[in-house]
Amino acid sequence: MTKLAWLYSDGKRWLSDTFGASEDLLHIHAGLLIFVVAALLFRHRMRSRVPIALVYLFAVGNEIVDIFGPSPNASRLEPWLDIFNTVFWPTILFVIARRRARAGDVNRTA
Repeated sequence: MTKLAWLYSDGKRWLSDTFGASEDLLHIHAGLLIFVVAALLFRHRMRSRVPIALVYLFAVGNEIVDIFGPSPNASRLEPWLDIFNTVFWPTILFVIARRRARAGDVNRTA
């Protein structure tokens, strides 16, 4: 597991270096990417619990892998901030989609 954690960490570092993106920005993009791809791939609407559940699973799994990686988190707050950055926007989109479905906006023309 440790070797895979190191490879995974190296991949994240490569993405960060290649695109000049901070880790926080990578978490935001990863969360949105997982949410949208899961909805498309599994043919679920964004109001479905499946895409958002996958985002949360990935966010927690990523932090578990980080524990075994080359640079464990410096502070106790960092893993929680990483999870927050990963799940925030997908959660907002999920809540909006759920509210629209409940409000009967499905028949809306605009």
